[in-house]
Amino acid sequence: MEEIKKNFKNPEKIYRAIPFWSWNDKLNAQELTNQIKDFKEKGIGGFFMHSRVGLETEYMGEEWLDLVEEVVKNSRVIDIDPWLYDEDRWPSGFAGGKVAEKIGDEGRAKILTLKILKDAKELNGKELTIYKGKIESEKINSIERVNNIENLRLYKDENILALYRIVAGKSDWYNGDAPPDNLNPKSVKTFIQVTHEIYYERLKEDFGKQVKGIFTDEPNISPFLWGGNLEYYALPWTDIFPEYFKEKRGYDFFDIAPFVFFSGEKSIKARYDYWRTISELFLESYTKNIYNWCKEHNILFTGHYLEEDNFPHVILCSGSIMPHYEYMDIPGIDILTEVRYEYLTAKQATSVANQLGKSRVISETYGCTGWEFTFEGQKHVADWQYALGVNMRCQHLFLYSLRGCRKRDYPPSFNHNPSWKYHPLIEDYFARLSYILTLGKPVRDILLIHPIESSWCEFNGRDKSVPQERGEEFKEIINALLGIHYDFDLGDEKIIEKYGKIDKERKEFIVGEAKYILVIVPPVITLRKSTLSLLLEFLNNDGKVIIMEPLPEYVEGEKGKEE
Repeated sequence: MEEIKKNFKNPEKIYRAIPFWSWNDKLNAQELTNQIKDFKEKGIGGFFMHSRVGLETEYMGEEWLDLVEEVVKNSRVIDIDPWLYDEDRWPSGFAGGKVAEKIGDEGRAKILTLKILKDAKELNGKELTIYKGKIESEKINSIERVNNIENLRLYKDENILALYRIVAGKSDWYNGDAPPDNLNPKSVKTFIQVTHEIYYERLKEDFGKQVKGIFTDEPNISPFLWGGNLEYYALPWTDIFPEYFKEKRGYDFFDIAPFVFFSGEKSIKARYDYWRTISELFLESYTKNIYNWCKEHNILFTGHYLEEDNFPHVILCSGSIMPHYEYMDIPGIDILTEVRYEYLTAKQATSVANQLGKSRVISETYGCTGWEFTFEGQKHVADWQYALGVNMRCQHLFLYSLRGCRKRDYPPSFNHNPSWKYHPLIEDYFARLSYILTLGKPVRDILLIHPIESSWCEFNGRDKSVPQERGEEFKEIINALLGIHYDFDLGDEKIIEKYGKIDKERKEFIVGEAKYILVIVPPVITLRKSTLSLLLEFLNNDGKVIIMEPLPEYVEGEKGKEE
């Protein structure tokens, strides 16, 4: 008890905040050291060395690496933890353009597009495959794959459909280059080579000791998330997808591709299989590759993924979010602004952490709250996250410089605020809270099944209305449970498939290290075979299950059979 009191009064640095430290100007070694000392005095435990807008020192150049090495050395003396950040600004995966520079279009994102042609003369020889059929009001009345283009005949009541692979164009989000192909393991391994391995060569003696880990920021697979004036349909794509799809699903993707874009008798299954495969490929290519590299090199893998709380955007960006947390040593989320309550975002990460025995969950928080952001705001925004299982703060943002445009980089900058001299007050509060929360285990007896896989069945990549509605409905269920003070975990079906089992004697539904006495199935249209099997076994052993209407009619996208 005395040890706990001592640690509570002055928690160690591992319980203290690790903010984004924006390296955003011509960097100077002495100024970097001075700022590190200032961070330590204010109760900060570490920092992520983060390239940002305004940087004038070449990212990953010799001078940059020399300064990183100097900061790591001085941090040891100052007793503060330096953490790496894996990108030149964000989102992660393109290494500031170095990936595409090294491997060309293999390192650039692709999309699968479908065009409806008026005449066979519009074919240009770049088609992946061609169909003819009848499409009316976004619905397939008939469709036939054309294997011999020479024999193609267009009748007056039919359409020609062509699938194309297009390499994404340049984007301001990626420093004027194209988004990376994070579905392609070759692209991701190149990203590791020009980022992680370069850092390792410089800092190998400090990896896992002074250098604790690395942050990945908003990696995703959707080059056109926010739309634009597209003249065609667009889905995430990579050149290995057809082969990977056939390996995973057992049939040719092109046999059903039009049913992903348009509604028809095969659409529910086609969409389920497409998005499930996309989700698995992103996990395998990006997250598992980086996690495995970090594990081999003795550093922790942390960060967060893009658009964690909006169902159609989650699907476009990653397929599904929760499976990635299995392969993060410290799962993370992003909470922007002062008035945004993303309970779903927090619950997704903290649920996997609870189920798989991960003691820490980090939140990149306070971004876009503005220069007028107060201590009261800091406490409010982080308190509700900590109540839901978060226990590490990554403040957005500590700026190296305010010069020129830099002051407008999604403020505030805490170390340039008039309240900075009082900052130890808020740091000590959250350090003590983090320490206490990591001493125990959360009590969550309820498992709420996540319905993202039903939204796979409903999403063609363009019309976001139906998955958006399902997501909002799910958030209402989450809000209702929290509102009556019943805590719970979310259950991702991929994770349940791997870690789920039934304790027949205790009548518990188990996922990894977590045990539940009640399972709630929200309104869904499909479940995995493994989920259904576990639910039936749980019920047959007097377990308690609440299934909300409308009841699911499909199993993995196929019409269920009554038995």
